[in-house]
This record gives sequence, C-alpha cells and structure tokens, in this order.
Amino acid sequence: MSKRHYIAVYTDSGFLCGCEHQHSNIATATACISQPGGYVVAVQRGKSLPLTEAEEAEFQQLMYGRPASVQPALDLAVVVNGKGAGKLMSA
Repeated sequence: MSKRHYIAVYTDSGFLCGCEHQHSNIATATACISQPGGYVVAVQRGKSLPLTEAEEAEFQQLMYGRPASVQPALDLAVVVNGKGAGKLMSA
C-alpha cells in the first residue's frame, strides 16, 4: 500500500496550486501554507483525497485553534480531481 502524504494547497486565479513537498504529517503541511485561505490535502498513489475527520480536526486546531465541527469544509480533493467543483462536505 502506498504511503499517504500531505500537501499545502491554495487557489490563484482559479487554479489550484500546491507546495511541491510530500509532508509526512498535517502539522508540517499546515506550516507550509503560504497564502490566505490555504488548506491541506491528503495524497495517496498520486490521487488527492479529502482529509479524514481526525485529520480535519487536527488541521482546524493547528490553523485556527478550534475543532473542525464549526463549519462545513470544502472538499478540495473533489476540486483537484475535477468532479463536482464547489461541493461542500460536512466536517
């Protein structure tokens, strides 16, 4: 099974941009976010995946100092893969 890693992503002029690192954890990927509105996406076998509930909670805690259940999160993996852009998923 391919190891899961994380990338920091953001949008610019309608394009999804990401760091070129393969972060081994949410904390280092979050620290790599360089633009307002940045997010972290999981990657496995070259496919972008949504964060699990536990990963999303960790990201929200690191980024904003609060748990994830406050608002729904945009499923950037769906946007990256080009299917259902703009779909919201519950955090």
